[in-house]
Amino acid sequence: MKINSVRIENLFEIFDYDISFTSNENVLIITGPNGFGKTMILNIIFNLFNRKLQFFKSLVFDKIDILLDDDYSVIITKDMSDDKQSVKIILQKDGAEIDMFNYSDILENVERKIERYLPVQRIGPNKWINHSVGEIQTMDDILNIYADQLPEDLSKSLFRIESEEISRVLDSIKVHMIKEQRLFRKVLKLERTYRADKDKTIIIETIQTYAEELKELIALNLQESFKISQELDSSYPNRLVREKDILTNEEYTARFTTLENKQQKLAKNGLYEREQQFLTYNTEDSKALSVYLNDLDKKLSIFDSLVEKLDLFTGILNERRFTFKKIQIDREKGFYFKTDKGKELELNQLSSGEQHEVVILYELIFKATQNTLVLIDEPEISLHITWQKEFLNDLLRIIKIQNIQVIIATHAHQLHITWQKEFLNDLLRIIKIQNIQVIIATHAHQLLMIDGIWCIISKKHPFNESKRHYLSR
Repeated sequence: MKINSVRIENLFEIFDYDISFTSNENVLIITGPNGFGKTMILNIIFNLFNRKLQFFKSLVFDKIDILLDDDYSVIITKDMSDDKQSVKIILQKDGAEIDMFNYSDILENVERKIERYLPVQRIGPNKWINHSVGEIQTMDDILNIYADQLPEDLSKSLFRIESEEISRVLDSIKVHMIKEQRLFRKVLKLERTYRADKDKTIIIETIQTYAEELKELIALNLQESFKISQELDSSYPNRLVREKDILTNEEYTARFTTLENKQQKLAKNGLYEREQQFLTYNTEDSKALSVYLNDLDKKLSIFDSLVEKLDLFTGILNERRFTFKKIQIDREKGFYFKTDKGKELELNQLSSGEQHEVVILYELIFKATQNTLVLIDEPEISLHITWQKEFLNDLLRIIKIQNIQVIIATHAHQLHITWQKEFLNDLLRIIKIQNIQVIIATHAHQLLMIDGIWCIISKKHPFNESKRHYLSR
C-alpha cells in the first residue's frame, strides 16, 4: 500500500496543506521557507506509521487526512471536549468510517503511572524533569528513551491500537526517516559510580556506527555462505551419482565465465579470496562439472543482494562524488577511505559534506528495506551545489533497486531545477519525434529558460521583464 496524498488542516493554527503524489511517481519534493512545516509533515507521516501517537498530543493542528491506495483514508482529529484534549484515529474506506479509537485515553493512563517506574516527575503540561540526566523533557522524549524499561503491559499499551483494521492498514506501510541531524546520534550509557548507577547521554558519530553495521552485515553473509558450502560439500557424492544433466562445452564455458565475473565483484569488495581454477572440459566429466557449477552458483548467490548494494554505494561515491579519495569495502572495517596516494583516512577526517553524503546513501541503500516509504529531511545540508544537482539522479538509481517511495523536504531549489530540466529535455525529445506544439501553464520560472516552448506570463510576474521576448515571438 502507498500514500497518495496528505491533507492537513490548521497546522500551527496557520497552514492548510493538500500534498499529492503524481500518479506512478515515486519521488515527491516539498519545498518552502523556514517555519512553513516541511519537516513537520515528514514527522507526521513517520510518527503515525511507526505508532508514536503521543507525538500528536503536542502537535497543533485540527485534522490530518492521509489518503492511501484502494480508497482507504487514515484521519487524525484533535479537539477539546469537557476540558479534555481528545486525539482520535479514524479509518475510512470510500469516505465511510470503518473504525475509530481515542488515543488520549491510553496516554492518560500511561502518564498517571509512569512516575512509579521511571526517575521522572511532572512539573507542568507536557513538562517532566528527568532526574537521571538532570534535564526537563517532554513525554515524547521520555517515552523514546525509556519505553522499553516500563512494565510490559504499560509499554505495549503505548503502541497498541485497539482496532485490528486500523493496525492492519498502518502496518501495511513501512516508513523510514533520514533526519536533518544525521551526523551524530544520542545514546544512553549506564555510568556506574560508588553511590549509584546513572544514565548518561553520549554522542556518537553516525558514520562510525554505519561502518560497524556494514562489517556485521558482511559477517552474516559470509557465515551464511560458509553454512551452505558445508551442506553442499557433505552431500556432493550423492548428488554427483544422481546428476543427469550433461553440459556441452559452450554451456560450461558460458556459465563458468558468468560465475568468474561474480567472483571478481566479490573480490573487489573484499568478500572472496579464492580463485576457482578453470577445469578443462571433457564429455566424461560433464556431469561432475554440472554439479560443480551448480554448487559454486549457490555459494556465490548468497552475496547477490549485498554486492548489488555495495556496487551502487561505492559507485556513486567513487565515480563522481569524492575527489582525491576513494571508499574501500573491508570485512574487518566495514568501509574506510584511502587517498589517491594510498593513505588511509579516519572516517571523522571526512568533511561534513562528505559525511552527509555517506550517511544518506548508506541509509537509502542499506537501512531502507524494500517497499518502504523513505522521508528525507534537507538532503542538501553541507552539499556542494554540484552534488545537489546529481542527488536526484542517484536517488532514482537507488529507487530502481530498492523499490521505495521517497518524500523530500528541502530548501534547495537546485533539486527542483534539476527535476524540471530533466522533464523539459524529455519533452523536447518527444516534440522532435512527434512534431507537436506544447503550451505549459506553470509556476516554475525555470521552465522559461528553455527555447522551443511557449510560456504565458502575467504582466505583474517578477520575471516578465527579463522574459518579455517570449511573449512577442
